[in-house]
Amino acid sequence: MQPGLAPEVFFVLLAALCGGLLVRLLKLQPIVGYILAGVVFGSIFPVYGGQIQKLAEIGAVLLLFSVGIELSLSKLARVAKVAVIGAIIQMAFISLLAYGLLSVLGLNPLTAFILAFGFSLSSTAVVVKILTDKGEENTLHGEIMIGWLLVQDLAVIPMMVVLPAIASPGEGGVIGASILALGKAVAVVVGTLALGKLIVPFVIHKIAAINSRELLVLSSLTLALGTAFLTSYFGVSPALGAFLAGVVISESQENHAVFAETRPLRDIFVALFFVTLGFLVTPQTVIANIGIILVMATLVIVAKALAVFVLTVGLGYHGKTAIAVALGLSQIGEFAFVIFSLALALGLIEPTTATIGVATTLLTLVATPFLFRSITPTWRKARDSFVKISFLEKIVTGGDRRESPAVEYKEHIIICGYGRVGGWVGKALDSMSMPFVVVDYNQAVISDLRKKGIEAIYGDPTEKEVIEAAGVKNAKVVVLAIPDETSQEEIIAFVQNVNPSAKIISRVHKDEAWDKLKILKVDKVIQPEFEAAISMIRTILVSMGKTKEDINERTKRIRLSHAMT
Repeated sequence: MQPGLAPEVFFVLLAALCGGLLVRLLKLQPIVGYILAGVVFGSIFPVYGGQIQKLAEIGAVLLLFSVGIELSLSKLARVAKVAVIGAIIQMAFISLLAYGLLSVLGLNPLTAFILAFGFSLSSTAVVVKILTDKGEENTLHGEIMIGWLLVQDLAVIPMMVVLPAIASPGEGGVIGASILALGKAVAVVVGTLALGKLIVPFVIHKIAAINSRELLVLSSLTLALGTAFLTSYFGVSPALGAFLAGVVISESQENHAVFAETRPLRDIFVALFFVTLGFLVTPQTVIANIGIILVMATLVIVAKALAVFVLTVGLGYHGKTAIAVALGLSQIGEFAFVIFSLALALGLIEPTTATIGVATTLLTLVATPFLFRSITPTWRKARDSFVKISFLEKIVTGGDRRESPAVEYKEHIIICGYGRVGGWVGKALDSMSMPFVVVDYNQAVISDLRKKGIEAIYGDPTEKEVIEAAGVKNAKVVVLAIPDETSQEEIIAFVQNVNPSAKIISRVHKDEAWDKLKILKVDKVIQPEFEAAISMIRTILVSMGKTKEDINERTKRIRLSHAMT
């Protein structure tokens, strides 16, 4: 009896599961495990690679569909200048640098161009996951990273349009075919978006009103795959069609519901896509080219980090923000896999070249969590080095702390970090006319506060001179509204040393951080998620008719239990 496709899909998903679990134990990203599973599985059953390729292509289509749904122009607007200018210049610089190096290594111009473009991209999936886990997606550096990644993701679309034209240029040559393909793509994009905005939100809204999750999923997937089919019919990449379908749905009120409902199915097909990428990586090729792979991965990380750092500082941001953005975006992204896979399918690159590209990308993804952990130590070392060179120190730190007016603050409150949490605290204190000083290294925030007549100091609150300028020796309360645990600990140590009587109030994101700050004898540690749970519990108890005394007693017990766990 012919087993058909089912055994291959079963074994590939099993391999993806095992690989994903393994890397999770190592605190790495599932993508890494999927590709490694593909490497192992492909070595044992190489014939299966071609048989599940069609399913993997659906994974690529659904990946672009979800990117379209998640497209947030409002987030991009907040950091548009640094995200758009920075991402475009960084991609151009890294592409040119990588192209030159790959050409020196003997690759032909087209192959070098494809790999170089892939190397210029960073990983949206990995970076956003790490930022979310750390509770930093809404910080200044988090928003810059997400905006930067969004611009990079959008830049992938023209590349996916041009590659098929390069593969089959026709009589007009490569340049003519590329221009024609881009023109056709623009026409398809405009037509799809115009038609889609008129029809799709209305249809999705009507289907959602039926209150059937199955119909919502089916209609969304039909739209994604149907648009992919239509765009491919007009000679445009199916992935671009799926992306456009996602963009159209992102304009509807039901965009979050569609994303949530289709995500499980998308994740399965995306896993298949990354596993099949592992089939491209032959261990023998990796071993034979390990020197090139290690050198390329190292050079990409270093060059990209330096480029992003210089651009972010050059666009007016504090050195600490620039270091975080630079290290956070220094890897190669998952869309490089999409580009390499497409180029291989079109016959534009050799399997050996694809293996080198995938292995190099994989290595940088493995390094990403460690690069994020090195942000604060790297900033400390960089700050100490910049201090020795006055003009560099002024460029990187803004030099603003030296120009701050010498105000004698007394019996006041210091707010370190003026994001969402710090902002609400500041607004409340301002409404009660209580004296407070804000310390933040977001120049736009500081400028806005000063225009409102609020005392604000630009700089990193972990720096001695900055926190002293805020009058820490005379402060009554110090509020730590910054999410970075290491920075919190530095500020706590300094405050406790120079002003032991000051009350310290700090926010935390994780339970482990809560425990650590209690050991450091912080006066009040607040965990926003826990406080939200307490508020919900109080509301529930009120709705159940419990007395005020009973509610207070029960929530007190919960707080005590939380403190002991």
